[in-house]
Amino acid sequence: MIFTKVFFIFSKILSFVVDPFFWIIILLLLALFAKKKYRRPRYLATALILVIIFSSSPIYNMVFDSWKIKHEITHKKYDVGILLGGMISLSSTDDNIQFNKHNDRLLNTIELFHKGVIKNIIISGASGSLSSDMKEADILKSFLIRIGVPREKIIVENQSKNTHENAIYTELTCKELEMDKYSFLLITSDYHMRRSLSCFKKTGLNITPFVKESNEFHFDLEYLIVPQTNVLFKWKVLFHEIVGYLVYKVMGYV
Repeated sequence: MIFTKVFFIFSKILSFVVDPFFWIIILLLLALFAKKKYRRPRYLATALILVIIFSSSPIYNMVFDSWKIKHEITHKKYDVGILLGGMISLSSTDDNIQFNKHNDRLLNTIELFHKGVIKNIIISGASGSLSSDMKEADILKSFLIRIGVPREKIIVENQSKNTHENAIYTELTCKELEMDKYSFLLITSDYHMRRSLSCFKKTGLNITPFVKESNEFHFDLEYLIVPQTNVLFKWKVLFHEIVGYLVYKVMGYV
């Protein structure tokens, strides 16, 4: 438990440190308060360069394209779809679910189930926070039942607090239910798939990643030349994932 807390705190600190916005703020503060005044213009120029780079959609998409998992789409059917948590806020309840920007994985799961691509759904995830006892998987199960997914088609794994534990506890759940020989489709957000798939490949489950076809590029002058503030957040998420993957690699989780 102590190791889990230390690992969690360490990952949060790393996530903060790799945030481009953090470094832009640091540079702007240095530009205002650096003791050696001749360095202030350099700090300001560096901050502006970082703003331009990390608010550019084309630059982000080029880097992200090399990071995301590419997998041949086979259009086959799977016994189980594994839905990873991380899409609702800690204050969510059965009656008041507050979704965040990563709920694409839930929408994809619902679509795959209704199309018959997956026969059953395993929802994996607790709260992702050591200070909260919220069970995200239980809340999402209630939501799926309310929108028409049969209760008997939903299995819950509500112990895991990170991606590594998602894989471990999902495998244990499948073994307990004698489902470990089934075929599984792993469903998460595209930025998160590389780390998730690497963790699940460490298990004995027959895992295939769910990868959507890329949209065709449409020329948009605004997209090419106008800085986008939302891209700064995308970089934060991407850097968090890359650092998380490297830490997992050191720990032997992937």
